[in-house]
Amino acid sequence: MGGLSQSSGDDPGQVADPINADDRALTYGAALGLLFDATCVIDPSLTVLDCDEGFLRLLGLSQEHVVGQPIPELNLTGSVDGEPVTLRHVARLGSWRGHTTLARQDGSELSMDTLLIKSSGELPRLHLFFRDVRGPLSVQVGEVDHQHALAQVGRLSALAEMTSGIAHEINQPLAAIVNYANGCVSLINQDRAEDEVLVRALTAIADQSRRAAEIIRRMRAFARRSDGQRESFHLSELLKDALGVSEPHRRRVGIEVQCEFAAPNDEIVADGIQIEQVMLHLIRNASDSLAAIEGDQPRIIRVTTRELTGTGNEVSMIETTVTDSGPPIPEDQEMRLFAPFETTRDNGLGLGLVISRSIIEAHGGKLHYLGCSESPPGGPSFCFTLPLRAAPI
Repeated sequence: MGGLSQSSGDDPGQVADPINADDRALTYGAALGLLFDATCVIDPSLTVLDCDEGFLRLLGLSQEHVVGQPIPELNLTGSVDGEPVTLRHVARLGSWRGHTTLARQDGSELSMDTLLIKSSGELPRLHLFFRDVRGPLSVQVGEVDHQHALAQVGRLSALAEMTSGIAHEINQPLAAIVNYANGCVSLINQDRAEDEVLVRALTAIADQSRRAAEIIRRMRAFARRSDGQRESFHLSELLKDALGVSEPHRRRVGIEVQCEFAAPNDEIVADGIQIEQVMLHLIRNASDSLAAIEGDQPRIIRVTTRELTGTGNEVSMIETTVTDSGPPIPEDQEMRLFAPFETTRDNGLGLGLVISRSIIEAHGGKLHYLGCSESPPGGPSFCFTLPLRAAPI
């Protein structure tokens, strides 16, 4: 048979020669070439030590004008410790992935998808990998598909974490249906079945059946893969649907929800399922924090909305804030809230806030952690903004 072989010669125990360093370098280099358009290496003084032809093409410069020179101005998105992220922050953190703008000599700027990795060798170096977001439409479509797939993973993960609550919620109407049905059978067998009694029992069976069906409908709607289409929604309705999905878990923990939708205009254009996903994740995080509270302390989640009127060329936004009465988030965890695969839950993926921020930014808004609220209920507070319907997307 053809294919790769793990042995050679007549000795079945003889292992083929291991991959040498040159082969490994060529393989990894080819893979990086498919994933990124340009690479370069800089030292702690931000001097370019090495770069490839792709980096030279992006800048429109020759090698002698790049290698050995300070790296062109590079603006990174996001923040660290409440400050705009810089290359020195990245050097301290070890790695970073996001969008940057790279300044060219002619004054123009390039928008780049960027991966930065600090070298683990003896000499401190920072490796930069760039992908030009102006690439072909097919690449852009692939990125959209990837984002939708990642969001789908987040939704299914959230449902998996709520499995016990969902099962408990469905069992309640099913048990009621069985009890009412058995009661009807018993009354009929005893010749005590009066029309009025049977009507009440059958009506209760129908009500409980609708309740179970609504739970299943809600879960299926949330779990289905989004088609990426954006439609007009009232944000308050999406928030209520997300609260409905999280209701089984909240009821078991004994959480009170307070809502204040103060925005008179709350119409947005969005992927409704994705916005529900963001809201559900914030509610789920708050619920988990409140579940750990001991004693009879109040367990409250407060959800508010308000309109942020744009001035000048700024668009009007609607801001949604989710605050709970739980304990403050420890400072060391606060710094890593939006880092991928960071989670305090045993069954969590650590992608919820990462996916949520990506969704909100793709809709033209921002997702922030505000710290502990000074107003009731006084615990950790998150907020996200979205453009209003009248605002351009």
